Parts: sequence; structure tokens; C-alpha cells
Amino acid sequence: MKRRHFCATLVALLTILAASSALYAQDSFPSHPIRIVIPYSAGSVADVFARIVAQNMAAQWNGAIVNEIKSGANGSIAAEEVARSAPDGYTWLLVTAFFAASPSLYSNLRWDPLRDFAAVGQICRAPNFFVVPSSLPVKNVAEFVALAKARPGALNYGHPGKGTTGHLGFELFKRLAGIDVTGVGYRGYPQMVPDIASGLIAATFLSANQALAQAQTGTIRIIGTINDGRTKYFPDVPTLAEQGYAEAQVTPWFGVVVPAATPRPIVERISKALDAALAAADVREKLDLAGCDPKTAPLSQFADVIRADVALWAKVVKEAGITAD
Repeated sequence: MKRRHFCATLVALLTILAASSALYAQDSFPSHPIRIVIPYSAGSVADVFARIVAQNMAAQWNGAIVNEIKSGANGSIAAEEVARSAPDGYTWLLVTAFFAASPSLYSNLRWDPLRDFAAVGQICRAPNFFVVPSSLPVKNVAEFVALAKARPGALNYGHPGKGTTGHLGFELFKRLAGIDVTGVGYRGYPQMVPDIASGLIAATFLSANQALAQAQTGTIRIIGTINDGRTKYFPDVPTLAEQGYAEAQVTPWFGVVVPAATPRPIVERISKALDAALAAADVREKLDLAGCDPKTAPLSQFADVIRADVALWAKVVKEAGITAD
């Protein structure tokens, strides 16, 4: 009986110690450097946006947040690594369209955006712009659609890879417009942009900075804004919604997630620091200059954004017959 009592007491003590350790870990978070895994190359917009907010968040905690580049497989390498990492709040994933689209694109995916991750919050939304070469005889979306219908299968559009917003967003637009335009995939924007400028491809979606750079050379024409409203970058360019394609108005977003089993108090602490960073004037100015509109959507709000896009891209991928396997 004494031995049994001793064992029971020991178990109780160990349980209390474990709970105390967990509470201490949460209260002292963060106690060592955090890494935010970037699924794209160094210097990409995802890398830039993450660095801007991470610098402010690290200062709030008097700690360190390090960007770690894990590009490849359209973000899946990074996502799988973070999904399998310790759920302690010290490993984050920077996410965008690939995150919501991957389950529909890859049949053998070893991670799931809804099952394996907890949403921390949205960083910003990056307006895109519908652009054509200056040599193409169209001045708005209606004229592009008319030209495409007059020459079915003859026009093409460029995108920086399967599963990107530039790919899936244009496929969505094609179906809404009822046009036959062939997609041409590139390794990334650096390889694609010269071809839109030269007229080798007839259309694409570009970010604000990319569109600004090309517009200044006079090699492209911007015929549509892909955003909730017109932007200060090109205030005279109407949105797709204004031109009759509201359902194609899909603005790329960027945000942060962590492994699903991360303790809720830690997730909330990270989310609170992210919101504080996005409220800082210097952070907002830097994001704006980088072409991204700061838009907070903490915790469950960001989870709803992800869930809605998982459903949207599943529909687009199915209807377009897209596969990345």
C-alpha cells in the first residue's frame, strides 16, 4: 500500500511539474530566437514582407526573429517542415496563395492547411494589376475579352508557376469571361516580365512594384486593378469589379501560421504582437512602399480567409482541370 501511495504521489507531482513547466514556457515566451520559414527565394516579396513585420515584433520582445529560406515545390517543402516542427511557437510559416491552393493541386500532399496549422494573422493584401503589352490593341478588360473571343486559342497569358495567384486568378477570370487563352508557365517573375514587355505573352497579372517599373518604360498597358478598390499606384485604372468581373477580384494575401498543436496562449501572444507591428506607422509605410496594403485579420478571421480560399481554389482547379502532380 505504501509503495502504491508513493507511486500515486510521484505521478501527481510529475503532472504538476509538467503543467508548471508548460505554463512557464508560455509566460516566458519567447525566450530564444524564432524562425519564420519563407517558402520563396531570398529577396522575394514574401521575404521582404516577413522581414518588415519581424523586425518590429522582435523589438517588442527584445528578441530575435530570423527569416529562413526554404523554397521549392511551390511552398510544400517549407509547409511540411513547419507542420512537423515542435508546436512551441518558435517556428512560423509565411503563407500566401500556395497554402490554400495546394490541397487541390497535389494528390500526395503530406500536409493540410486546415488540419496541420493554426492561423496567427494576416499581414497584408497585395493588389495585382491586369497588364498587356503596349503593342496589344486593347485599352480595357472588355476589349481584351472581345479580342480573345474573336481569336479563340490564339492569345496566351503568363504566370510565375502553377498554384500561384497569377495562375489560378487568371484561370478564374478566363472562366468568368468565357474565353480560351493559353497559360504559359515560368520559373518566376524575373523570367516572365521581359516576355510581357516584348509582347511574347499577351497578358499577365503583376504586383504594384512590377507594374510600376514596366509602366515607366512604356512597354505595358495596365487595363485592370485586382483589389477591393482602386489604388494610389494607378488611381485611374478601374477594378475588375467595375469592369463587370467582381468574382475575379481575388487579391493576394500574406500571413503567418504555426503548427496546429501550438498552445493557444502562445498563438494569441504572437497574433497580438503582429497586430501591434501592423499598427506601427513605420511598418505600414514600409509595407506600402513594398506594394502591400497592411490589412489585419487576426486568429479566427485569418482562419476564415484561408478556409474560403481553400474552397475557392478547389473549385477553380476542378473546373480548369489543373494538376501539378
